[in-house]
Amino acid sequence: MAEERFNRIPAGGEGTAQAQKGQLHTGLNMQFCILSALGMFFVVDGHLNNSYLDIGGLVPYYSFHMPLFAFISGYFYKKGSEDRLGAYTKKKVIRLLGPYMVYNLIYGLIAQGLHRAGFAFGGDLSLWNLLVEPFITGHQFEYNLAAWFVPALFLVEMANVLLRRLLRRVDSGYVVFLLYLSIGVCGILLAGSGRYQGGWLTLVRMMFLLPCYGAGTLYKEKLEAVDRADHALYFGIILAVQLVLALSGRPLIYSVAFCNGFTGILLPYVTAALGIAFWLRVSRILAGAFKDSRYIRYFGSHTYAVMMHHIMAFMALKTLFAALAKYTPLFVGFSFEQYKTDLWYCYFPKDLPQFRVVYLIWAIVLPLLFQWGFDQLRRYWGREVLGRPRAGFKG
Repeated sequence: MAEERFNRIPAGGEGTAQAQKGQLHTGLNMQFCILSALGMFFVVDGHLNNSYLDIGGLVPYYSFHMPLFAFISGYFYKKGSEDRLGAYTKKKVIRLLGPYMVYNLIYGLIAQGLHRAGFAFGGDLSLWNLLVEPFITGHQFEYNLAAWFVPALFLVEMANVLLRRLLRRVDSGYVVFLLYLSIGVCGILLAGSGRYQGGWLTLVRMMFLLPCYGAGTLYKEKLEAVDRADHALYFGIILAVQLVLALSGRPLIYSVAFCNGFTGILLPYVTAALGIAFWLRVSRILAGAFKDSRYIRYFGSHTYAVMMHHIMAFMALKTLFAALAKYTPLFVGFSFEQYKTDLWYCYFPKDLPQFRVVYLIWAIVLPLLFQWGFDQLRRYWGREVLGRPRAGFKG
């Protein structure tokens, strides 16, 4: 979710090999750029109740897609950051948490204005909803509810850097990961005991995501160099295991946002690992084909904008349908009541499910266009007023 993360070659023995395979383009880690773009596609697609890329249900989005973002963030953790806690914390506040808080205020103001127009979405503009609720449910104003992950990730990154400072004398990345996994299992046990509301939710969600973050760091440091299995064998094993899990009849999906629906203490991590591994290899394959695509690069390095704004993008498209339904003979079946009371209501002209694709593309492209326009204004303002480019909001 951080724009700058993909703009440099990752450390380790993988850089040269990847460059030769076309995965790195002018210093950009295209594999992880594509992986991030795919992850955001899964989020938006899931919010439309679609499943276009779940491989026939074998790799359901809600069994891995939020752990995927923690994995990506962990991959880009800089070793040694634990020795610069103040600088690291300042960077994360400015680039990750700060933009969230600004947009949270903006969406809070929008929600209050729309309340007056009869829309039911979003809570009151209060200090609690501005400063506290983002770290609990993150659903305080609804229009930006998809960005609940940002404060959660901030807490995971803070927990990670503090733990690594305490564990500086532990040389084994595997030992650190096993410790993180034990913390995650304890989080699942707490959630299973009913402790997943209020402040407990903040804690157990951080605990659950910590091993996913640690797995990303472990992959970069230890596993990436030996990730060389033949594609057919690699995908065959993953899909076979997923099929066995599906045949078991045990639920494979769960809610990371609310930390419920977990089946067992390890299965959530097994399905997360399988889903991440599947799309990690797909991204490696696609990196060569899309290494010159500036649009994929822009999407993959600006997923923060899509996560923050795609729910409002849905609303913008529905508002367009509403205006046409009110002032023209078009779209006579549009429900104004649901438009104002059901956030997930989607109007499909003539009940054509193909319009789900329109919503999907719109909800990705509109936030990216907004971010592009913001970037242009930022560069102009920085050049004309300050005489230099101004850093933007980065996760």
